[in-house]
Amino acid sequence: MNIFPEKLNVKNKENFYVLNKERVKNVLRTSLYDHIISKKETEYFCLDEFNLKEVGDMRLTCEISKEIIKELENLGWNCKTSFGGTGLFIYSDKKPVNCFPDD
Repeated sequence: MNIFPEKLNVKNKENFYVLNKERVKNVLRTSLYDHIISKKETEYFCLDEFNLKEVGDMRLTCEISKEIIKELENLGWNCKTSFGGTGLFIYSDKKPVNCFPDD
């Protein structure tokens, strides 16, 4: 970033929650993309670690992850949360044996 974007204007501070939510969603998409192409389907994505590193608000992380899960399912992936909602398994066909769904 060479300069601050105009949307950082103090007059726009009421919209910072929405801007942050979109920022976090983009970071999560990138992290999940990296995870999917580099890990085995038996390896889960740790939402808790992502939250601690990038967000600091597990409620927001859960809200965004639900939206992202729908996007992944639309692309043909199966998604299940595990470990109290802190682990996200993303798999193509057979649910990994180490996935213990929350539902």
